[in-house]
Amino acid sequence: MEPLQMPPLVLFQGNTPAFLLAWRREESWEGRLAIPQSSRDVRGELVHGHNYRWAPAADFASLPGADYTGVPRDGAEPLRLPPLVLYSGHPAFLLAWRPFETDGRQGWQASLAVPPIAGEPPELTYLQVGASSVTRLPEVDYSQVKRGSAVS
Repeated sequence: MEPLQMPPLVLFQGNTPAFLLAWRREESWEGRLAIPQSSRDVRGELVHGHNYRWAPAADFASLPGADYTGVPRDGAEPLRLPPLVLYSGHPAFLLAWRPFETDGRQGWQASLAVPPIAGEPPELTYLQVGASSVTRLPEVDYSQVKRGSAVS
């Protein structure tokens, strides 16, 4: 079972981590970015999502070690972000569900990619955490997330 893949990170306007989903050529090259953001709704509760925008390539920088070769160009279907969940109160991307066994007990783990928080180094942190420590968000479609085979 292959987990969902994360699009590569870039730095938008010098310090904001963003995901590069596609390229297009207008007058110059532009990238389709997904910029993680959280805001408060009218009830004062945090809502997590992304600001999607096309931005000139000059407005963002590639990161050392990031692989941009798989980013589609000129009208091809853009890369997609895995669905968001909350882990320890922060947004994370759910890549897969995996079975595990410890001390004779079976359960499920979530494979997560945790995006950087502003001011931290611009890199994803990958974690395996117990399923009970993950909170699904309302109205998010999790059907694309694969489940591993049961522990035998």
